[in-house]
Amino acid sequence: MGHYHCIVNLTRRSVLVPMDAGALDKLAEFGVQSGGPAAALLLLLGSERWCGDRIAVVGYEGRPGDLSPEVVAETGLDGTCYYDTASMSCAGELTRDTIERHGVARMEARDFEGRTHWRCQADVVVRPAGVDVAVVNLDRHEALDPAQLGDSRDLHLAAAYGGYGGTTTGLTALLAASIRGGSRGGGDFRGSGALMGSWAGDHIAAVPFRTSEGFTDISAQLRTALAHAGVGDYAADDDGTVIRSRPPWEVAGQGGA
Repeated sequence: MGHYHCIVNLTRRSVLVPMDAGALDKLAEFGVQSGGPAAALLLLLGSERWCGDRIAVVGYEGRPGDLSPEVVAETGLDGTCYYDTASMSCAGELTRDTIERHGVARMEARDFEGRTHWRCQADVVVRPAGVDVAVVNLDRHEALDPAQLGDSRDLHLAAAYGGYGGTTTGLTALLAASIRGGSRGGGDFRGSGALMGSWAGDHIAAVPFRTSEGFTDISAQLRTALAHAGVGDYAADDDGTVIRSRPPWEVAGQGGA
């Protein structure tokens, strides 16, 4: 059975449901998609909207101890807060607006049986933001360098193309509270490494890259964890530049080219 997740801003009690931004709700779906909900999260962390807020990705198999006592005391929410989202503000409109305003994808609405369903279309020309970023955990003083996951450090490019082993996949894995200790249901990232869910509930921001000096770069360890989880594949060229392989479904769709 599928293990469904949502992205929660614990500070603002706001929930981003992946289906509201054109993705399915399993980690192995929205977490590896480029230009979708995880891209919107990165963009929001790079603006004044959500920058520095407490963020977690929570599933319906969440347990109270998935979030630290400090987080629970400050926010009143624990690892089971998937079931509290009905009382939170919905970030669906904000998410779709963020995706389109930054030009990383195009949102398309379709009506089906009286309900609006959203599709995220990546067929856009993405313009660089002109600012290089790192994603940082302000509590643990750790940093994620997009270049070390095969992405551009440019905010728009990392958001638009950061799926399958890239920046947005890595961010999803770090924030996924409900897979701490290992997979709990269908569609979860595999593996039980210490990094999985290790940032859940912490204060997270996407900051200009130069300001991340002094933070501990965990990108190489995360790259290994994502590869073991089956959601990333990497190589390096002669000068050490990390190269990320295309998703296997894209390769298969082009006859292995």
